[in-house]
Amino acid sequence: MAIHNILKQAREQADLTLEKAAECIGISGASFSRMENGLSKVTTDRLEMLAALYEVSASALVEGSIVTKPSTIDIDRLKLVVEAVQRVVNDLQAQPSPEKMALAVSELYRLEINHIVNDTSAAFDPERHIGIIQAIFR
Repeated sequence: MAIHNILKQAREQADLTLEKAAECIGISGASFSRMENGLSKVTTDRLEMLAALYEVSASALVEGSIVTKPSTIDIDRLKLVVEAVQRVVNDLQAQPSPEKMALAVSELYRLEINHIVNDTSAAFDPERHIGIIQAIFR
């Protein structure tokens, strides 16, 4: 994929308008549009600014492998997942291996990610997953 297409994809993934992204890196909307449409080259300085703006690495933009940094919301939700798994382990008086704990946390977090993709305003509800966690540790 061409760099200009990757830049547009990254901007859209960051949920920024073309005008807002242009403003953030200090260029006109027209200049930004030409850059995203492949009509002007992307300087390394602009690439670095865009990577910072989109919270990705510059190499990810060049390679087209855009992976955003986890947000505070993601990290907070992961903390709640770990706490929910630990509560079930304590309730069951289980002594799971680190591998089993990792499996439970990763599975529950995967389910939560799928859940919030469908409903971005959904709060974490550990009750939704208690049966799954219990099944892993029994």
